[in-house]
Amino acid sequence: MRFGLLQEGLCDPGTDGHTRYREMVEEAVLAEASGFDFYANSEQHFIVSEDIVSVSAPEVFLTYVAARTTRLRLRTASTVLLEFNNPVRVAERVATLDVLSNGRAELGTARSNNVGTLEAFGIDPTTTRAQWTESLQVVIACLTSDPFEHSGERWTIPPRTLSPPCLQQPHPPVYVSASGPETHAIAGRLGIGAMTGASIIGWQHVEDCARAYKEAVADPEPLGPAVNDALCFAALGAHCAPTAEQAFDQARRPAIAFLRRMLGPGAMYDSLRTASPDYGYLQGVSEETRERMDDLEYIVSVAPYMSIGTPEFLIDRFRRLEALGYDELLLRIDGMGHEVNCRSIESFGREVIPACRAGAAAG
Repeated sequence: MRFGLLQEGLCDPGTDGHTRYREMVEEAVLAEASGFDFYANSEQHFIVSEDIVSVSAPEVFLTYVAARTTRLRLRTASTVLLEFNNPVRVAERVATLDVLSNGRAELGTARSNNVGTLEAFGIDPTTTRAQWTESLQVVIACLTSDPFEHSGERWTIPPRTLSPPCLQQPHPPVYVSASGPETHAIAGRLGIGAMTGASIIGWQHVEDCARAYKEAVADPEPLGPAVNDALCFAALGAHCAPTAEQAFDQARRPAIAFLRRMLGPGAMYDSLRTASPDYGYLQGVSEETRERMDDLEYIVSVAPYMSIGTPEFLIDRFRRLEALGYDELLLRIDGMGHEVNCRSIESFGREVIPACRAGAAAG
């Protein structure tokens, strides 16, 4: 089981964006010292709030983290593969990160879960899967062929050579952020890793996504010469503390604020469901979950979307995910204030990560 730290610039009251960026770098350095395997930022645009500063250029942010670390792998989670991100430029940026990090880059991809972003860049939500698919083809070609070329519906690229080339061969690991079983199956068939989101729907949804991926990746038709068969679970609120009461008290404010952004009336999930039939599975979020989204203890009890509690609770939960076939855990430890974030990272590294790895070795 590999462990990653995900951060998206969540701020506690009184912290500005400049300060939070600096804190996040220090927390990434601490994650490496605490035994985490990788660090990730997502690409987000136009999120304006007093409690969040968007990471709109994750490749730039991760290059700075690379200079402060030596072992930690560095993942975009995720780069949005739509028309406003030319896939050749995506390949150039990941190759540059790979060179400067000494071969530690990982490329997570997505088709965006933010209708506001799609509207701002003039993207039709019903076309995002096709755009992602073709852009991914271009990226893989850039990273593995010399010269590369492409002729498709959206991109026509004459023979060219990528510069600089990646250090990792045949290319850095590639993932996609996947919320429903259909995208998990597509990822498995294409031979790329999947990062499971939308687990707020419940444990059965998590199991269905894992099964769809494992069945498809067992007989892939990869776009390139490498297959990445890693299945990663993303806990979009994670915190570890000595007692459950302390854990919930410290995580409550940022966790509930995030849940309201996702589940509230007219919020992100509702916008996605109405924008494209591709997101119809989001109707699986129960009415009780929506009605009780401010009840953090309830949310944690019904789904692993928020994984908050004592080391013992988290170890049991993560072993359950491992039994379902998950190879990686991506934990968003963010927004509780720098000192609390750091204590949580240290607790995961001291108590949770070693226990999970010892259990896997014994198993």
